[in-house]
Amino acid sequence: MKVVIIDDEKAMHLIMRRMLAKVDQIEIVGSFQETASAFSYLTNHNDVDLIFLDIRMPGENGLAFASRLRGDGRRIKLVFVTSYKEYSSAAFEVYAYDYIVKPVQQDRLHKTVQRALSENG
Repeated sequence: MKVVIIDDEKAMHLIMRRMLAKVDQIEIVGSFQETASAFSYLTNHNDVDLIFLDIRMPGENGLAFASRLRGDGRRIKLVFVTSYKEYSSAAFEVYAYDYIVKPVQQDRLHKTVQRALSENG
């Protein structure tokens, strides 16, 4: 399963990479600190299965990015990873696959990824 991480905090990229490395069948194919370069990447790579996406970022936030992806007809699974509980309803309005509140727990992340893998298989 090909995964992209979008979060403005470099530390979160390291944490997610370390946690996802413990899950078989995951390949991180992109890592972005803002949505513009992520959207450009996704435009040229149609094989991404799952995106881990922060909500609050400078420039375009994660919800606006998700709306843009959905408006473009993309059905990629989106997992919001954020410090903010209050955006969960809005996240599911853009067809979020899951919503994980930071700090991310390994077992919680693992369950989400395993569910996605079972649906992709």
